[in-house]
Amino acid sequence: MLLLFMTVSYHGFAQNNCVQNLRDARNAYDEGKLQDMPNLLSKCIENGFTDEEKVEALRFITLSYLFSEEQEKAEIAYLRLLKINPEYQVNEETDPTELIILSENYDTDPKFFYGLKLGSSYNFIEITEYYPMFDLAGRGTYEPPFGLGAGLFFQYPINDDFTANAEVHYNYRGSVLIRPTVTDEGGSGVPQTITENQQWLEVPLLINYKIPFVNKFLLEVTAGPSIHYLLSSNLSVNGIEEINNLDMIDFRNQFNASGLVGLRGNFKQLGRNYITVEALFQFRFLEEVDFNSPGRAQLDYDLLQAAYAENQYKGHAFILRFGFRFPRFNPELIK
Repeated sequence: MLLLFMTVSYHGFAQNNCVQNLRDARNAYDEGKLQDMPNLLSKCIENGFTDEEKVEALRFITLSYLFSEEQEKAEIAYLRLLKINPEYQVNEETDPTELIILSENYDTDPKFFYGLKLGSSYNFIEITEYYPMFDLAGRGTYEPPFGLGAGLFFQYPINDDFTANAEVHYNYRGSVLIRPTVTDEGGSGVPQTITENQQWLEVPLLINYKIPFVNKFLLEVTAGPSIHYLLSSNLSVNGIEEINNLDMIDFRNQFNASGLVGLRGNFKQLGRNYITVEALFQFRFLEEVDFNSPGRAQLDYDLLQAAYAENQYKGHAFILRFGFRFPRFNPELIK
């Protein structure tokens, strides 16, 4: 207990001593006495200061080296400051000219961004080929097929205006087709419901353009292609006859492609990090049903027993996603 008390007391004394040293450094700076700054503050930078206090102390040390014309030591001290706070900005109205000029020699832009996204989609099915085979059921309509998804992304700055995104997403899509039916006597029958649940893996590759003159947040136009891989597909038919959870993976085009275009807003929150909101339109390029797959004849026969024939279609979507974007800094001297 005595050893613990001595350790805590020493740590508290060291902190208080470092706080006093920083106060002394402020007073010395106001009086123009900068030569003793490195000796006064260096030990506390290693152990005793918070990050905010370290930044202030390293600023004083940098100024000390600049005014004593030790340029290399000033560059090293200022780089240490930027490693702690890469977004540190000099005050061009109050800071010494030497410090302002020195700050211009460093690259402090983020090297890349990474993050995650969660979202939902409003999907709509475009029938590209219709196969009417039964008088018992009409063409029908799709209920609004909402989807859910989650993914990760990596964003690389190309220049001040453009960035590139590589992303990977898991997407779930459910579609429900309801078809009116008639009885043999011509009356209204029980509606036929065709439900298909799919899971997709999607890899978008996007180019983003920063819209200028939007100062409150970073607004981007984003566009690019996306590759899709179908993980699972299950079909159920209810109404006239029933089929439950029929595996359709072998009767779908597992690879597909689409084009994405939309807007993304990045709102700086949580320190250096961003909350992102994006709205996208996705146009599917390729059709989804494979009518030439092995076993297709048997599948068509089974579906005929339930009074259903598949149509060819594409699934487009409006997508709304929310996410978090984290910058990765590595400040460096560029002169």
